[in-house]
Amino acid sequence: MKRAKKQQERTVELAPRRGTIVDREGRALAVTTAVESVFAIPSDIDEPGVVARALAPLVKQPVRELQRRLSDRERDFVWIARRVSEETALAVKRRALPGVRLLKESARQYPEGSLAASVVGYVGTDSQGLGGLEHRWDGEVRGRPARVTVLRDAAQRSYSIQRGAPGGAGARTTDEVEGASLRLTLHAGLQHVAERELAKVREETNARAASAIVIDPRTGEILAMASAPTFDPNRWSDANAEARRCRPIADAYEPGSTFKVITAAAAIEAGTIGPEDIIDCGGGTLTIGRTTIHEHGRAAWGALPLIDVLAHSSNIGAAHIALGMGKSAFHRAVRAFGFGQKTGIDLEGENSGLFRDPSTWSALSLPTMSFGQEIGVNALQLARAFAAIANGGILPTPYLVAEIARPGSAPERRTPSAGTRVISERTAAAMRRLLVKVVEAGTGRKAAVAGFTVAGKTGTAQKAIPGAGYSNDRYVASFYGFLPADRPRVVIGVLVDEPRGRTYGGDVAAPAFAVIAAEAMRVLGEPGLPEEDRVTPSILTADLSRGAAPASGALPSGLVPAALREPAEPESFDRLAAGERLVPDLSGRPAREAVQELAQRGFTVKLAGHGFVVGQEPAPGTALVRGSVVRLTLSFEPPENDASLRALPLAFPTERLEP
Repeated sequence: MKRAKKQQERTVELAPRRGTIVDREGRALAVTTAVESVFAIPSDIDEPGVVARALAPLVKQPVRELQRRLSDRERDFVWIARRVSEETALAVKRRALPGVRLLKESARQYPEGSLAASVVGYVGTDSQGLGGLEHRWDGEVRGRPARVTVLRDAAQRSYSIQRGAPGGAGARTTDEVEGASLRLTLHAGLQHVAERELAKVREETNARAASAIVIDPRTGEILAMASAPTFDPNRWSDANAEARRCRPIADAYEPGSTFKVITAAAAIEAGTIGPEDIIDCGGGTLTIGRTTIHEHGRAAWGALPLIDVLAHSSNIGAAHIALGMGKSAFHRAVRAFGFGQKTGIDLEGENSGLFRDPSTWSALSLPTMSFGQEIGVNALQLARAFAAIANGGILPTPYLVAEIARPGSAPERRTPSAGTRVISERTAAAMRRLLVKVVEAGTGRKAAVAGFTVAGKTGTAQKAIPGAGYSNDRYVASFYGFLPADRPRVVIGVLVDEPRGRTYGGDVAAPAFAVIAAEAMRVLGEPGLPEEDRVTPSILTADLSRGAAPASGALPSGLVPAALREPAEPESFDRLAAGERLVPDLSGRPAREAVQELAQRGFTVKLAGHGFVVGQEPAPGTALVRGSVVRLTLSFEPPENDASLRALPLAFPTERLEP
């Protein structure tokens, strides 16, 4: 019986029915549909040449190649065209050519076209995952294929095609089993905005490529991961390998100034500097051996507080911070942030970046690494490090697959491994306050989002030329940040590879960040501050007691906020003598709230320090006339009973008057 079966049967495996892939809200990104495929049984074709000439225009294949395949009498089953259109299938059926038949197969389709294509991936002719999540999760998603059996008579001629049917008399094989379905962490709407902004910035700057990533810093969920250029996975073979790259994890680059955030956080955590320390920026140069490091734009900063080292993106300041830590401590801290190793994301193709062992460093390595040279990172690694600052010091495990639903089983919710603590909550809180200044008054102004406090850092990195130093005209422009800064919901990274014309991260990447961030706040339902509660740094003046140069005169009336010129007078304000107001008790309150309330009452504010109110003069309850000065002493350490993360204080330098 076994010998007879071997002689009389030939089994052909069909493509399996893959499970669906949907976004976090159930929007289909990859589905499986039934389509017709064309096959032939050569032993049933007496005139292969005639059949080939009739079939060729229908399936758009060369006549000679078709004739060769149809003449192969040694084969019982020959695929002619897989997954053809309805029009082609109908045309083949109408011709009723001898030995040519149709068979229903499963076909993979991507309803959203190029949306998240490099993340979702694509499949080959036999439904095997070739890229993205389709490849990484192929074992789960693919399922078990169906099989058809070709029966042959004693003369080895095929006389029947049978497909298994449970309980059927002619059943020869088992039916297909559909693969598992995946629910992703991606939000299709946010992904669309990210891809749209990348396409826009590429067009405006004629950039080589661009990437963006949006991550929830608390959970590690990837809400968007975009690459440009991109491709349509329904026609993936039309795209080249560059278009199919998932750039946020596949491309490693020197981060430039965005890495100064990691340097500062590591130094604060190590205790070699404090958030309020003054850093020697050397007048714009630092000479090591025969090499002199310069500030970007040949700036000549002297001594700057740490907050301004970041706001002005001082290379020399960052170098001095790293040198103060030393090689070993710096290396340990950077490794703890996850650089030089893969993030653990559930997607293949990640580049682990480059972070060499200190034994191979030159005398220039430590200072140049401090501002993002001699180190390679991918976009996800850096976004993950920013997430640790945003969430209080925990380095999260990023992931894309939130849920797996296997046929016949309840959906399995995936929970990634717990993150590791890399900095203390105290250090993370200090860094968040420092990074607000970069957006409010530094290089990241164009990343601001109306109604929200944004924290972040720009980067403009020269691209390395192998064996020839650094390019003078090729850059990677980037911006990484998070919002709302007092209770971060998302970390967003945007980088643009080789922009032309405009090259600075603050000009190229920051505006795209702002658009993506605004959409993220809308998607997450995060309420922004109402218009009347939005306060800008322009109402602050320097505290002359701390060594600032005195202002030459009062601010021009055009620069004085309306709240100070003609203050509103809510009914709740206490009335004493004409024009008098009571000084409120501001103890423990963030600078932003304190300044807002004093401005509403018509007082002028002078600040000493940064952070939360620990002292005020005059004392609470003092009656002052409108326009009087109230001096506030601030500290980064709020009282323990204060809800210190309700709102961020204004991080503001005290050595000069800001308009």
